Amino acid sequence: MRTIIFFQIFLFSTGIAFAKTQILKDYDFNKGGYYLLGVFSGSDHSGLRDTLGEFYTDDISVLNQFKKEWTFTKPSPFYACGYHYTIYICKNGLVVESFEINLNCNMISTNKGFFYFDAQKLRMFVGKLKKPFMKKETFLSITMARNKRADFFKKDGLIMVETPDWVKYEGEFGFIYKYPKKFGNWVDNEQKMLDQLTKEIKIAYPNEAFVLRGVGGSNDELFVNIKCNKTLAYKFKLYPISWNKWSRYSLYLTSYWTKK
Repeated sequence: MRTIIFFQIFLFSTGIAFAKTQILKDYDFNKGGYYLLGVFSGSDHSGLRDTLGEFYTDDISVLNQFKKEWTFTKPSPFYACGYHYTIYICKNGLVVESFEINLNCNMISTNKGFFYFDAQKLRMFVGKLKKPFMKKETFLSITMARNKRADFFKKDGLIMVETPDWVKYEGEFGFIYKYPKKFGNWVDNEQKMLDQLTKEIKIAYPNEAFVLRGVGGSNDELFVNIKCNKTLAYKFKLYPISWNKWSRYSLYLTSYWTKK
């Protein structure tokens, strides 16, 4: 008896056995305007994916069924395998959250963690989902691309349009930051370095929009990617641009619609 009590206390204290995660709990689908969109992501063969294809629903009753059924209790290890689907929760044509599902590894990846995913939790929706129509477009100028994307939001039937980097920036380049010893190493202190660099760049170029991302490092160097406009790239002198020269973004755009 003591063993059973101890085991129950252990499970309760760790939160492993009884913790439930409802990944869609933050969405009030009853208010309308939401879409759940499932699009292919590269992975191995899956019969269920072949049956379902890409799909969407804006049916409130189906969305609420997803909300109820996609509640998880069993964590899943991270597997070195791809995903069969990316699931997007969309509103007003934009993605508000996304999940990744592998039907063979039985895993769903969320911003709340990795969970065991029984394929029945998707199979049960066969016959309740609709087929989206995907459009892919290429543009000759960034102005044309931005105007066309903005126009999408005025049209009926838009499920989701991507938000590429070119919506805000024209391109990117990379530079090398030789950091002082006070930082220790880039692995543990990358964000502190990026925060400091952001302040420096804002002071040196106050009217420029940009965002920084760390992309690796060495014993005394941090490799930094900077998304920005060409005006900043052409006048940037703070650190050496020696591994990734200025490059304009390719002007591709993918969108999903309820009709052709």
